[in-house]
This record gives sequence, C-alpha cells and structure tokens, in this order.
Amino acid sequence: MVYAALMAFVAAPLHAFALPRMRAEVATAPPADAPSRPAAVLPARGLPFLLVATAFAAYAFVPSAMSAHMLAIFKRAGLDAATVVTIGALFGPSQVMARLLEFGFAGNVHPLNIARFAVGLVLAAFTMLFALGVSVPVAAAFAVMFGMTNGLITIARGTVPLYLFGANGYGLLVGRLATPWLLMQSAAPLVFAFVAERGSDTAALALVTTLAAIALISLAAIRRPTSPF
Repeated sequence: MVYAALMAFVAAPLHAFALPRMRAEVATAPPADAPSRPAAVLPARGLPFLLVATAFAAYAFVPSAMSAHMLAIFKRAGLDAATVVTIGALFGPSQVMARLLEFGFAGNVHPLNIARFAVGLVLAAFTMLFALGVSVPVAAAFAVMFGMTNGLITIARGTVPLYLFGANGYGLLVGRLATPWLLMQSAAPLVFAFVAERGSDTAALALVTTLAAIALISLAAIRRPTSPF
C-alpha cells in the first residue's frame, strides 16, 4: 500500500505535471548537393537489430530468474538463513558501485564494450559457482559480481542502442527492444522454478548460464559503426 501510494501521489503527478511537453527538434535533412559521408550508425533492422535484441532478451532471463531464486538456491546448498539474507543484501550496493565506477572511469569506453564486459563478468561468476560450489565467500562474491553486471546492463540497455543506431526514432527503437526483454523477464522465474523442480538447481543454473553466454556471443558479433557517432 505504501508503494501504491507513492506511485499514485508522487510518481504519477510528477509525470502528469512536471515533465516538459515540448518535442525534441528533429534534425533536418542535409542539402541535396551536400557531400555524402559514411553512415555513422547502423540500420535499426536486419542482423544488427536482431543481435542487439537477442543479447538483451537473453540477458533479461538472468536477473529475473536469479533475483527470484538465488537466495533459495544458497539456502538449499546449506547456508543458514541469516547468512543468505546478508549475501542477498550485497546485490543492491554492488549495482550502485558499478554505476559509479562506470560514471567515474569509463567515460571514453564505448557502451558496447561495457555491455560485453558486464555479461562476461556474470559468466565468470557462474563459472566460479560451478567450479567452487556454494560457500559463504563464493556466494558473496557471486552476489557482488551479479549485482555489478546488472548495474552496468541497466545503463547499457539505453546507451548501446543510441550509440549503434542513432537518436532518430530512438523511442520507438527502445520500445521494440523492450518487447522481447519483458517477455523473457516475465517467463524467467516460472521457467527456472520448473527446471529446478523437475531437474535440479544445477540444471536451472546451467540454463541461466547458457542464456548469458548467448547474450555475450550476440554482443561480440555486433560490429560497431565505422565512423564516429
């Protein structure tokens, strides 16, 4: 009820009355006799769009599934409830820390490389979990790495399409990318629970790891525009 009240009486009025209603100016087309230049952005269709959509949709499964089931997995692995809750609390601060580090030190790094690093980080976290098993230090390190990944991907979801495809039609583009993301996000907790119940936690974690690997492969396959944005 508190959250509902905040949405109704704080967020909704801000959207209704505080946001500007002005439209952004659309860049005019260059004169017909202007010299042609190489495209600075990729076309928002075909293989480039498919790779970006696949990468973010595959990754969307990871935080949705793990946020719902990570603590239960650690508990079933033998950690006590108080320790599990403490480990779970590391996720949020790790997201914030990753965003601060990105803001402070990655200003000149292309968002696509940040996204690749982030997904690679969570794959390293899963590899560590499989290799070393669940213990307090491993679970804590996993929660930190997982949180840092999610913090960086939250930013990359907005910046990668902008840098790759440009600002023209950006709102529509982000909406198109959001559809597969939201579908995967909504399905993930149920699918993970089904696999864990019918198989095992290891099988469910392997599924999540596979989807993270698909996300990284898709990001690695994207070729950046040849001229500066």
